[in-house]
Amino acid sequence: MTDTQTPETWPNFLVIGAPKSGTTSLYHYLRQHPDVFLSTVRKEGRFFSGVGDGSVYWPDFYHFDTAPTVADYQALFADYKGEARVGDVSPDYYAYAPIAARRVMTYCGPDTRIIAILRNPVDRAYSHYLQNVRRDAEFLSFAKTLEVEPQRVKENWGFQWLYTETGRYAGRLRHYVDRFPTLILLQDELDRDGPATMKRIFRFLELDPVPVEMDKRYNTGGIPRTKLPILEGIHDDRASESFETLHAELVAPVSGTSGATSADGVYPPIQEDKVTVPPMPADIREDLEDRFAPEIEALEELMGREIPEWQRG
Repeated sequence: MTDTQTPETWPNFLVIGAPKSGTTSLYHYLRQHPDVFLSTVRKEGRFFSGVGDGSVYWPDFYHFDTAPTVADYQALFADYKGEARVGDVSPDYYAYAPIAARRVMTYCGPDTRIIAILRNPVDRAYSHYLQNVRRDAEFLSFAKTLEVEPQRVKENWGFQWLYTETGRYAGRLRHYVDRFPTLILLQDELDRDGPATMKRIFRFLELDPVPVEMDKRYNTGGIPRTKLPILEGIHDDRASESFETLHAELVAPVSGTSGATSADGVYPPIQEDKVTVPPMPADIREDLEDRFAPEIEALEELMGREIPEWQRG
């Protein structure tokens, strides 16, 4: 750095995910602390995971801002005014933990504080699926996506379309726990006692707790009722066709746009009175509970405690 260059700003804490586990709400709650800086440009920096290098498949129409270079990432911190804690809330740092953790160590150092907030992986998978249906980013039934997911994994699809693979927590988190001070939280805890959970987070960040307005939950689930036929499998016979083809035929003529119209792939909010949260089919839930049972056991071992609220009811 020369005498005329502005010093680079790097996070000293990260909220790494998991996706659909309350990270957007945490972003808004953390921003209320006067000693916390989070970018106002967008919630997710997406620098350390490397998803901006083009190696991961993302459908062309799904808008996904990334920061592929240091300069791109530094632009997100242009408004930083010396707050004690500088953060970045990016679930892709969890999804691509091996590379992200290494890059965090390189750029930010071993004192970087890591916050992971997790959700029952069965419910998380379904919520992630419904979000994609809502955003015109999924055209198959939930059962069909589970059938084709192994192929998506082989083809290096983005984590946004790997509903069960993204719920394998312990293996990914180990990359952080072994390197950094790490706080693992459950979305259940945030929902059950938000103020106490935020105090716990602030203490972990070595900040004095402050009152936080938590009446609103952000990026909640549900789909428009007009999309219920997707859940019923109306397009399942077209599973071999590309997302771009399906989007061009099924979405673009209706929406008048070839992709998302706002940052982070989020389409304009829909009216709450027109949203429904269909229940997960019972047979699929039972199958996923069996599938995730060893994953939950591995997470319990990593955390050093049981998670009774995730046990089969």
